[in-house]
This record gives sequence, C-alpha cells and structure tokens, in this order.
Amino acid sequence: MPSSGAYRNVVLGALVFLLALAASPAEAEGTLEVTPPVVRINSFFAGQQMSITADLPPGSQAVLEVRGKRIEQELMRKARHWDLWMNSGEVDIYNAPTLYIVLSSDPRLLSRDATHWPWGYMAQENRATFRGRLKQVEDPDIFREFVELKERDELYRLYPGGLEIVRTGPGRWQGRASFRLPSKVKPGRYKVKLSVVRGGEVSEVRTAYFKVQLEGMPYVLSSLGQNHGVWYGLLAVGLAVAVGMLTGLVFGRMGGGH
Repeated sequence: MPSSGAYRNVVLGALVFLLALAASPAEAEGTLEVTPPVVRINSFFAGQQMSITADLPPGSQAVLEVRGKRIEQELMRKARHWDLWMNSGEVDIYNAPTLYIVLSSDPRLLSRDATHWPWGYMAQENRATFRGRLKQVEDPDIFREFVELKERDELYRLYPGGLEIVRTGPGRWQGRASFRLPSKVKPGRYKVKLSVVRGGEVSEVRTAYFKVQLEGMPYVLSSLGQNHGVWYGLLAVGLAVAVGMLTGLVFGRMGGGH
C-alpha cells in the first residue's frame, strides 16, 4: 500500500504543475471579434476597413497584432556608383510576415524603448534571418530598409495608442480598434493576436483569424495563371494584340483627319 509520503509527493507535484500554468500567459476564453471575418478582393478593391473588439479586465492594457504568414521575401538593394543608383544585389529575408499591423492602448507599449516585449519591429527582426552578399556593417540596416518598403505599401504599421479602451458597464471594459487593410494585401489567412497586460506582464493571450480571398475577375485570372498556364499565356497575348490593334486604329484615324 502506498505510504503517506508518496501521496504527499503526488499532491506537491500537482500543485507545482498548477502554479506553473498560472505563471505563464494562457490562451484565454475572453472575446475577440474581427469584422468583417472575410475580406473579398474584386476588380475595384481599394482596401478594407477592419474593426476589432475585445472585452478586457479592469485596470489592464492591451496590444493587438495583425499578422500575415511568414514567408521568404526578396529585397533588392541599391548602391550609388558615381552619379547613378544601381542594383547591388538581392537579399533573401526569411520568417518575416507579409503583413504586420500593431495597435496598443498605452503608447509606451510600442515605444522605441519597449524592446523587451514580444511584439513590435524589434521582435520581428529577432525572428527574421537574412541571406545574401552582405558586409557585416550592413546587417543592422537590412531589416530597417525592409520595413520602410513595407510601410510605403502600408503593409507594416505601428499605432501607439491606437487601441481604445472604453467602459461598457459596471466593472466592464472593452478594447476597440479600427484600421484600414491596404489594397496590396495578399489572399490568405491572417492572425489577430491580443495580449492583455496587467502589472507589467502579459497575463492573457487571445487569437482570432480572418480570411482575404479573391472573387470575380481577379479570381478568374489567378485561377487561370495557377491551373491553366497555357491558356493564361494565350489570353495575355490575345489581349495585348487586341489593345495594340485598337491603339493603331485610333491613331490611324486621328492621323487621317489632318
């Protein structure tokens, strides 16, 4: 029959396990709603306004990350030779998200000094790797140049204080964020991650997802390009020929009128 010491060891082990679970941020069951859940790209797509809401514990702050999948991306570097800017080589960037938008309730959570948090550009740079012909002194500038290119397309954005916290009832608070999804967003599944901060630590983590998909003519052209490459090539050539003939006809008539 097991001794009382064995039972005591089992109970102590269970308590240590429960305390370890409580000490680390867990995936919480709180609300995190994304509107719209599906973004459709048609021929007239110029971006999409997104709205995200989440209930929050009293006295807490929060950070919201919207992130695309991590893929390999190419960065063409330029260098000045005499008075000309020329391509100096390609750099492959691995494990960088296609889209990265971050909003915080407290601007200090996204300040340049807040480098210990698991969000922001510094955190993404630490996860990314670079391959190419680089001098050692150039390495720190690569990710900065990459971010600048992404920011021009509005695919990377930081919004300190962009997450609003409002009181919705006695002891009830809600985080609200609104941002515009850029027109250059790619089809795919996107992750929304909410980190709840209390007492200077991340106490909860919640996740949600939304989809971006093609429809109409963009879907038809993409499907042709992926599944029927020959027909897509013939269609492209046919359209180019038709446009060329139409342009020649128009300018021919204009020239004949003089």
